Amino acid sequence: MIRDPAPLRPMITFLLILLVLLMAAVVFYLARLSSNQKREITSLRAEEEAIVAEERRMFGFLHDLGEAIWREDQQAAMYGLIVEGAVRVTQSQGGAIYLFDQPTNRLVPRHHTEFCAPLVEIPERVHLQARENPGALLSYMRIHAVEANHGLLGRVFTLQKSELIADLGGGSGATVLLGPLSFGNRKLGVLALTAPKSIRQFNANDFEVFNSITEQSAVALANAISHQEAARHRADQQEIDNACEIQKVLLPDRDPRLDGFVIAGKNIPARRLSGDYFDFIEMPGGRFGAVIADVSGKGMPGALVTVMCRTLLRSVAQGSTTPSAALAMLNRAIGPDMREDMFITMTYFTLESGSPAVTLARAGHTDALLWRQATSRVEAVRPPGMGVGIDDSGTVFERVTRDATIHMQPGDCLLLFTDGVNEAMTPQGDEFGEARIEAALARLAPAGPQAVIDGLLAEVDTFLAGRRSHDDITLIALQKTA
Repeated sequence: MIRDPAPLRPMITFLLILLVLLMAAVVFYLARLSSNQKREITSLRAEEEAIVAEERRMFGFLHDLGEAIWREDQQAAMYGLIVEGAVRVTQSQGGAIYLFDQPTNRLVPRHHTEFCAPLVEIPERVHLQARENPGALLSYMRIHAVEANHGLLGRVFTLQKSELIADLGGGSGATVLLGPLSFGNRKLGVLALTAPKSIRQFNANDFEVFNSITEQSAVALANAISHQEAARHRADQQEIDNACEIQKVLLPDRDPRLDGFVIAGKNIPARRLSGDYFDFIEMPGGRFGAVIADVSGKGMPGALVTVMCRTLLRSVAQGSTTPSAALAMLNRAIGPDMREDMFITMTYFTLESGSPAVTLARAGHTDALLWRQATSRVEAVRPPGMGVGIDDSGTVFERVTRDATIHMQPGDCLLLFTDGVNEAMTPQGDEFGEARIEAALARLAPAGPQAVIDGLLAEVDTFLAGRRSHDDITLIALQKTA
């Protein structure tokens, strides 16, 4: 028997409706799930693109830094490159770089973008000026240095620790990233980035990226400074080389021929430039002069003084009757232009063709030594005198500086030398000394002036065991022949 289905129809209908609603809910859930997944995928893609874009900006920044290191004008250009590049990488609004100036112990602004928030205290007068002239604020920030231990910048520089400041305060409405620029133990400065809080809020990722920027920037700056220092050293070395060549030209290139005498001279600088010099001066009427000098300063200052001294003595010697008179005129001419810590010791002698007399004046210089062939003994020749440049008025110099005249017999040999010879010193503190010089002169004089100079230099070299002398060495040897 078949049962009537009518009583089941409402239940079947209910079940069908429930099934339809359930299917609709499933479809809605799947649609919503798909929409959320799409949004998440879109968000992930956007985040990935942002990271890729940030990496590209960072790689571009590092590439520009690398290229700037090798440019001749790299250091000045690099300041702007670092700041502008850091702003671009972090998508900030402004930035500045302050570098440490050791002589003044201050942080000096080297590049400051237009929209950088104030990182230093701004005086009220500048705020008032900025109301009428908006550029006054930026101008102040671009030229105002700060103490290396003062304020926000000084704190970051002193502690050598980066900071993320959510609110700079002072009505700036800015957020700030600050980091020290350092390489090894060398503190170079501070890099800062700013942005209005309403537009940009720096986060932990920005802070991490910023720290990478400061590290790479410090390396680039240190390299640029090293290149600049190397270039400056090369330029200085070139100047020294040029000065050395000029100084060599001013020294006698050959020993002159004299009637009745043989003479020889030699200069050996301790460095490239010498504070010693010697010169041979030919004068009218068969007169001849020779000078040996030692400037108290070394290097370029000493070399410049030797050139000035040579020029002036050559000029005054022509009209002077005696060596002491020539040195007096030289002292009055050169003394006022010399530094207080510099002076010149000199010995200057003159002779006349055919005469055995040699007239000598000594301006605070080491004693001249005279070897007598007749006795085979060495005598010290020490007329009184004081160094050139000590008394620039000349009154005391001219009162104490006197001439001494010696008559040389055939075979006699006169030796002049600077203190680079007698004060040549071993690492143990032993000096060559005048006793060794006298012994060498007595032994070498019979072979002539050149033998005296060559032999004495060889003995000093042996005494120093081949090491370079700490001071310039200059010698003149004069021997009477007939």
